Amino acid sequence: MNAPKKVAVVGGGISGLAAAYRLSTLSKEAKLPLSLSVLEARGRFGGVIETFNRDGFLMEGGPDSFISEKPWALELCRELGLENDIIQTNPDMRRSFILSGSKLVPVPEGFYLMAPSSLGALVKTPLISLAGKLRMAAEFLVPAKKEEGDESVASFIRRRFGREALDRIGQPMIGGIYTADPESLSLQATFPRFLSMEKEFGSVSRALMRPKPAAEKKASGPRYSLFLTLKNGLDSLVSALKEKMNGVEFLCGAEVANVSKERGWKIHLRDGRQIEADAVCLAVPAPHAAGLLAGFAPDLAAGLNAIPYESVATLHFVFSPGDIRHPLNGFGFVVPAAEKRNMVGCTFSHVKFPGRAGNSAGILLRVFLGGAMQRDVMDLDDKTLEEKILGELDEILGVKARPRDTVIRRWHQSMPQYHVGHQQRVRDIFKQAAAYPGLFFTGNAYEGVGLPDCIHHGSQTAEKIVSFFQ
Repeated sequence: MNAPKKVAVVGGGISGLAAAYRLSTLSKEAKLPLSLSVLEARGRFGGVIETFNRDGFLMEGGPDSFISEKPWALELCRELGLENDIIQTNPDMRRSFILSGSKLVPVPEGFYLMAPSSLGALVKTPLISLAGKLRMAAEFLVPAKKEEGDESVASFIRRRFGREALDRIGQPMIGGIYTADPESLSLQATFPRFLSMEKEFGSVSRALMRPKPAAEKKASGPRYSLFLTLKNGLDSLVSALKEKMNGVEFLCGAEVANVSKERGWKIHLRDGRQIEADAVCLAVPAPHAAGLLAGFAPDLAAGLNAIPYESVATLHFVFSPGDIRHPLNGFGFVVPAAEKRNMVGCTFSHVKFPGRAGNSAGILLRVFLGGAMQRDVMDLDDKTLEEKILGELDEILGVKARPRDTVIRRWHQSMPQYHVGHQQRVRDIFKQAAAYPGLFFTGNAYEGVGLPDCIHHGSQTAEKIVSFFQ
């Protein structure tokens, strides 16, 4: 019998765990003996996924949900036996707000990120001036772009809907997803559907407002229903993945100093240990991967370093009933950069998903901040940050008491920025990586930042590793 092939996955976030899980299942199906190790520098697995409980309040330090429109996270949960733990958003409160001045204005019903799917929704919203509404309505008359190639999201929205649509709706909605500056954000890499609408129908509004078959109407219903999470938090997914991987070696506190290519691969840990492998999968941020490879693949490292990252943070505030004047009758709000606030947005966590406040009637607010438009905020110390955010929440929501509890989580250089030309940049990276057989990459730096994207890319990478051995 052939000796098992050795594979080392560097990085124990969701991408690395998904890759390791798929490797373990595919190798059994292919009857390919594998010796698989997952190395994580920190003291826990899961990366930015971090669920914690404080006095009955369930908090998510990183992402709080995943979207079912991209099926890979949902499919994985079902495969792991978590189907009964999947919960949807609160059906009675499925709306969100955009901050305008100090007022929370509902996101217009029927808006899809930047574009209206009905003229009625556009006419009624107070977010846009009359001149801005006329400019948005004129999108039907804007000719489709003939030139091929990538374009920034900001350029696309301005070109088709006008500046006001970008500043008051597009930027805050998109910023809540990518924490990016839309002037740099790649349309092809983030919202290719809008590009397809323009090409096929000549107008995004025409595409969204066209009569749809019943099945398509159902599939494109209220988008708030697409957001799912797990009853006991997303850490449940991390735990289930590890439990299902019998025979896989999980190494915490295994910080990798560099990787070298000899007859096979050698992973050098900072504590002096060395791990040999037939294949290595780098499931770490692109600049981190660049640092590990710089010694023998400087061109590849340069390509990886060309993907910029931003830092973000989440702040959780626990309040007692009656401490907030606003009725909190929605899932939360996003904040346009034009408002000059310190936060990107705020989720009313106890409203969005059931069970976040345990059995109490307490209030749990989750504030998201940082990213490309708010770098300076990340330089503030915890106490200053807390006071500034509380001051803004008071102006917006009417805070009548100090929070019962505050929890801050900072994620340094955790959000990749898909700048214009990102897809070509990624193609170049993988083309260069092909010169090093047995070297693979996965993570949120390449083909999507959401949990489903990371799971899908990790699984695809596992398939490539199995094919490499076969």
